[in-house]
Amino acid sequence: MLTRIFKIVIGIALIPACWGITGAFYNLLCSIQSFGRAETFFLWGAIAYLLLYAFLFKLNYIYVFGHEAVHALFAMLFGGKVRSFRASSKGGSVGVTRSNFIISLAPYFFPVYTVLLGIIFVSVELLFQTTFQQTNLFIFLIGFSACFHFVMTANTLKTQQPDLTENGYIFSLTLIYIMNILVLAGMLSLIFKNISWVVFLKEGLSRSRQIIGLVIEQLFSTGA
Repeated sequence: MLTRIFKIVIGIALIPACWGITGAFYNLLCSIQSFGRAETFFLWGAIAYLLLYAFLFKLNYIYVFGHEAVHALFAMLFGGKVRSFRASSKGGSVGVTRSNFIISLAPYFFPVYTVLLGIIFVSVELLFQTTFQQTNLFIFLIGFSACFHFVMTANTLKTQQPDLTENGYIFSLTLIYIMNILVLAGMLSLIFKNISWVVFLKEGLSRSRQIIGLVIEQLFSTGA
C-alpha cells in the first residue's frame, strides 16, 4: 500500500517534467543540422504514419512483436530467462523468469524500432559518407517510427493493462512519456554530433523547475 502511494506521489511530481522535457526536445530537434529544418521532416514522418494508421492499416503485428521482444530483452538484461514467446496481430505474451517495474513498463518507453533505425543509420554513417538528403530521410523515418510507437502504445493503454495497473497509472504514464523522450533525445544526440543530450537534459530540468515554481506560486497566492 505504501509503495503504491509513493508511486502516485512520484507520478504527480513528474507531471511538470513532462512539460519541461517536451519543450527541450523541440529545441533539440530545431538544432539538428540537416538540409532542411529537421523538425519539419520529423513532423512529416509522424503525419505519414498517422495517415497510414487512419486510412490503411495499423501494423498491429509489428507492434505486438516489438512489444513482447522488449519484455524479453529487458528480462534478460536483468538476469532472467525467456520461457515462452508468442506474438500475433491480436495480441501476444512472453514468459520470463524475472520481473520488476522496469521490465513491465519497458515496451511502453523503449521505442525499439526507432532505436533499430538509429543503429542502422550509425552503421551506414561509419561505412559510407551520408548526404543531407539521406539524413533528412532518416529524420523522416525517426518521426514515422516514433509516432508509430506513441500511437500504438496509446492504443494499447486504452485497454486495462496488468503492466500498468500493478504499478499505478499516474506513475506509469508519466514515466513512460519521460523515458520515451529521453531515449529519443539520447539516440539523436549520439547520431548528430552538433546536439548534446546533457544540454537537452539541463534545459528540461530547468524548464521543469520553472513550471514547479509557477505552480507553487499560484497555490500560495490562491491560498492567501
